Amino acid sequence: MNNLCPICKTSYPSDVKFCVNDGARLIATDSSAEQTEPQLHNPFERQPQIGQSYYKASIGNRFVAALLDGLIFLALMIPAAVIFVFAFIAAYGSKEEEAAAFCIVGILLFLIPLAFQMFKDGFGTGQSPGKKAMKLMVIDLETNMPCTKQKSFLRNIIMLLMGIVPIVGGFIEPIMVLATNDGRRLGDRAASTMVIDKSDYFN
Repeated sequence: MNNLCPICKTSYPSDVKFCVNDGARLIATDSSAEQTEPQLHNPFERQPQIGQSYYKASIGNRFVAALLDGLIFLALMIPAAVIFVFAFIAAYGSKEEEAAAFCIVGILLFLIPLAFQMFKDGFGTGQSPGKKAMKLMVIDLETNMPCTKQKSFLRNIIMLLMGIVPIVGGFIEPIMVLATNDGRRLGDRAASTMVIDKSDYFN
């Protein structure tokens, strides 16, 4: 039983956990065993695949983290929603100038939750508030560093654009998380990022 680097394919003794060449997590291999049956992918398993340095993050934790971030987004939306109600009341009372002023303020306030949604995974060490609570983080696979705000914007704008697609758009990204070996959705692939358990991070 040896450990194999999924990137450079260097073989190590079983007591070595990380590759000294590129820092990748080693995968246990048994050269004497022959695989006779194809292995079915389990979307809930925590095993790195060939070429993958990190485990797939817990789907349950990702769901709770997304729920927490969604609640924060809704809370940030409340001020904008209240202002738009005032704008509607002013417009109904034929107070066009007041209505226009309220609309401008409402749009500015709406930018706050929108910015949170786009840049949330670039906070701190690649953790949105929900991911921090669930001990998850987003890493940049190109640098093995925590996700930046630029990468956070790219991975999240893809989800926003997918949501615009009628009927099926909102299901594409969650299906990618469940069905892929690494749990990376389209936004992660575009930004070269991955959601992992923070305890698995090495640098």
